[in-house]
Amino acid sequence: MDDWPGIDFAAARERLRGVVERTPLAPFPSGDPRIELRLKLECLQVAGAFKARGAWNQVASLPAAARRAGVVATSSGNHAGALAWAAQRAGVPCTVFMPADAYPNKVAACRERGARVELRPSREEAEAACAAAVAAGATLVHPYDAERTLEGAGTVALEVLEQWPEVEVLVCPVGGGGLIGGCALAAWRERAARAAAGRPPLRVLGVEPAGAPSMTRGLAAGRPVKLERIDTRVQGLCPLDSGALPIAVAARCVDRILTLPDEPILAAQSRLVRESGWTVEPAGAAAPALVLAGALPPGLLVGRTPERPLRVAAVVSGGNPDPAQLAGLLESEEAET
Repeated sequence: MDDWPGIDFAAARERLRGVVERTPLAPFPSGDPRIELRLKLECLQVAGAFKARGAWNQVASLPAAARRAGVVATSSGNHAGALAWAAQRAGVPCTVFMPADAYPNKVAACRERGARVELRPSREEAEAACAAAVAAGATLVHPYDAERTLEGAGTVALEVLEQWPEVEVLVCPVGGGGLIGGCALAAWRERAARAAAGRPPLRVLGVEPAGAPSMTRGLAAGRPVKLERIDTRVQGLCPLDSGALPIAVAARCVDRILTLPDEPILAAQSRLVRESGWTVEPAGAAAPALVLAGALPPGLLVGRTPERPLRVAAVVSGGNPDPAQLAGLLESEEAET
């Protein structure tokens, strides 16, 4: 039984057609001959992140009155930038509330796209200011806890399935849960078609920073759980909590959520930039890091050989790093070598 009949991926694909990019699925060395790895390069997406899919899907779905009222959101960066882009394209007023520690380049990108940026000392205060704006009549475009957001994000998985029908595992980074929720539900709905084609269901794994395990906590509790402490440098994957809708979807459709320390995520970011030339932010490297750090669940590799590798796609979710962070990371790795 499908508990989310209001989520229509086909309608989302039509709204997104010709507006966002169909991003490449590029091979990348996994470091293990038993694993064939391909990366879904949402770092090359409009506005530099997969968030453009959900932002446009939401804005394009708004009735006229909601458009006139203007849109608002709280975000540390990529959703804010994507919403600013979508609102500018649609001619809709936009205000984003961002914590003061947001990357300066992401703040600047929002302003360049015509959004009003309101900085607050903390994520909690940004959320409170956004809630006040909604109470005053603005339209909230939620970064992860909304059906239209999951619809847009789920088109990532649909493209992966088309680009690589033999794919067996999809790995997504996890913050609020919009990306993995949309991708997991889209893959879950495709299971019958895959079975008819003689292919197993697509397994979906999530990766979140060990210092911000909001989805892990939410799944254990069966509801959003606000983190008392956030201790990660992987900005973009550290909301106060994961959304109620993504948690409900993940409980049914996600195979497993895993956590990684910051170090392998940042190492993966450095490797992707050095070896490919792609611009990748820390959050964008979390899913590939699970493979590159050798942290896939061991059971997935039982019986796998170079002749029969496990086919894994990982979503590189964003390409908007803080220039200073990226330069410092590359310099530190050069010093170590």
